[in-house]
Amino acid sequence: MAIIKPSTPFDSIRRKFAHSDDIHFKNRRADNATIAVRMKHPYDGGSSASQIANREKFAEVSATVKAILAATSTDTDQANYTLLTAYKAAFKNQKRYLYLRSYIFAQEYAKL
Repeated sequence: MAIIKPSTPFDSIRRKFAHSDDIHFKNRRADNATIAVRMKHPYDGGSSASQIANREKFAEVSATVKAILAATSTDTDQANYTLLTAYKAAFKNQKRYLYLRSYIFAQEYAKL
């Protein structure tokens, strides 16, 4: 016998009730509940200078975290490996972050 899941076959739907509305429906993965968000007059312009700067800062920190996590003891540049071992030791003594990547990201983001 087939099992029928009472969920929609797509992740999100966009509909408009009025010309100025932009309604987004999305299914939550945890309990498959449908959430509707109504955005009155959504912004269609380009990014501001501060938004671009934040995006670039995020990309820079993400690349730094990726380099730190990829460091090994056999690398010629030992700076990232030293940082990784220090972050691992500090990560064990804290309770705020669940993942090492999140902890390293927060520390590196605070440096900039």
